[in-house]
Amino acid sequence: MSLLTQTSLLKGYPAIADVVTQLEALGLEGIPLGETNFLESYYKVLWGLVSSVRWAMTLGVYAATPTTFSVRSGQYLYDTTVKTFTAGAAINPADNDTTYVWMAADNTISSGIDGDGWPTAEHVKLAEVDTDEDGVITDIRDMRIPTAYKTPAV
Repeated sequence: MSLLTQTSLLKGYPAIADVVTQLEALGLEGIPLGETNFLESYYKVLWGLVSSVRWAMTLGVYAATPTTFSVRSGQYLYDTTVKTFTAGAAINPADNDTTYVWMAADNTISSGIDGDGWPTAEHVKLAEVDTDEDGVITDIRDMRIPTAYKTPAV
């Protein structure tokens, strides 16, 4: 067993040949050995990776500052309709509470505190945002469901 294989296994990686096979099956190319235009090849690989995970980034909720959150722009499927969301200003969650964040049917972001619960109208659950007594975000739980981007009305 080579040193590379031993080191990879200690970190939990499969053999390099298996990594290459799996990446190629996903349509992701590596940089060929002896490539003379490394920078161009690097950007192509980077573009492939970003394109592959773009769906996961769309509508993702993240802390824009320690005390505000935002929702990432992008296209998403709402029922059978492809929609595009453009991010707006960062939102201040409630202090010392959990704020629910969702996409409404009209392509707008809405939020409410946990005492009010999720809306009864059709929506896409995005996240639950926890804050401490100073309004500092302590946790963001992703509530998106990868296979179903619409919650039926209750």
